[in-house]
Amino acid sequence: MNTKHILRNVVVLLAALALAFLAGQEFYDLQQPDEFYTANPALTRIAKLSEYNPNLKGTAGDTDIYVFDSGVPGGVALIYGGTHANETAAVMSAITYIENVSVSQGKLFVIPQANLSAFSATLPLRAQASHMNFTLTDGSTRQVRIGTRLANPVHQWPDPNYRLNTSGRMLQHGEIAEIRNLNRNHPGLEEGYLVEMVCYGIRKLVETENVDLLFDGHEASPEFRAVNFLIAHERAMDLGSAAILNANLDAMMEGNMDGYPFKLDRSGATSWGLSHRALGDNTNAMATLFESLNPVMGFCHDKVTEELVKDGISPNYVKITELGLLSSGELTEAGSPIELRAAYHMEMSRHLIGALGELYPEKTLTISGLPTFNDLVTNGFEGILKPLK
Repeated sequence: MNTKHILRNVVVLLAALALAFLAGQEFYDLQQPDEFYTANPALTRIAKLSEYNPNLKGTAGDTDIYVFDSGVPGGVALIYGGTHANETAAVMSAITYIENVSVSQGKLFVIPQANLSAFSATLPLRAQASHMNFTLTDGSTRQVRIGTRLANPVHQWPDPNYRLNTSGRMLQHGEIAEIRNLNRNHPGLEEGYLVEMVCYGIRKLVETENVDLLFDGHEASPEFRAVNFLIAHERAMDLGSAAILNANLDAMMEGNMDGYPFKLDRSGATSWGLSHRALGDNTNAMATLFESLNPVMGFCHDKVTEELVKDGISPNYVKITELGLLSSGELTEAGSPIELRAAYHMEMSRHLIGALGELYPEKTLTISGLPTFNDLVTNGFEGILKPLK
């Protein structure tokens, strides 16, 4: 082999090594924990899910739980996002709670990354952005991770050919990957697949802490019929009705005479493995789930860039809307921005907490400090998020 061929091979090898290094660095970065703001004086402690299922200790499922305990008897609520790590509005709403909420009666638990493993990967074959970046008023940047719908196969593999989970749901054929879906495996198993153990940890948290209200934040595709729906277990239907009524009354008091686009639906009797059904059936909590509109979740979305995730502006869905092909998640050129979506989550969860005390005075949970709907929509997360340093 002459010198020219050797040199060419060396160049190719070095290029391959460089690409492998860059890819490996990105993979490594995704495995590192996110940094959260923890200087809220109302924050009592940061617990781990392994406190409720010790089998999670040291695993990629051992997520953080932010505890706000007033020390005054009252209601108990659990608000969590990140069941699906690409449904970013629920994550941002949970982060906003962590940074701002104060509790003067009762106890509040907040989980921003319920399926922690899912934040260590992105959707395959989508060229998906892995982070959102927000430039704050002090000039610093906050970075928030965008993950995937399912737990990382690096942490839970292989998927079984068949699985009958604790809810009675049969996972088979095209559904077997759902064994890595946190919202298909409730109420979970103490010892099982990673996601089943995470589900069990959440269940034991709800049972051990006598949680009265559970709010599971999600985002839906424009094609999905339940856009901006609150899905409630039958024991939580009165609570959901009161929350939506109060939210719309507040909106009208602030000059928004159209109110919010919130709708209420009862948990399906055969929604096996989903939080609003399985945790409602297997614990004493009033279980709810909320869906905001995110075009990234749809089948016809544009390239999943950071801009699409944050601004929710999708020319594809604008065209589909103009053709009259959407009955629920219609999108205009204004898009569905992250601030609006997260504000819907906050309004819904805040009014559920308020309704809890109205309907059950002994379960009063008194919170304050959260930005208003108009604050969040007007100022954006650039004006709401706290600097980390």
